[in-house]
Amino acid sequence: MKKIINVIIYLDDNVPKYMSGIIRCGSIISEDEDNNEIDHQDLIDNTEFHSVEDLINYVADKLKVHKNIVQIDR
Repeated sequence: MKKIINVIIYLDDNVPKYMSGIIRCGSIISEDEDNNEIDHQDLIDNTEFHSVEDLINYVADKLKVHKNIVQIDR
């Protein structure tokens, strides 16, 4: 398996208004050192986060990468 060099989190934009302040992942795409993209659908499970930092830490931990390479697409 190639080393992951970049991770982009796309947020779920279908969060109901009554859940204001809750952040959920819509999709997570990583890129390896050969520029191959990997879709991490296995991490999408409606887990709720209360901060961007919590979400980044969760994804970095699950993918076993440094949190500095994890970005959120806004």
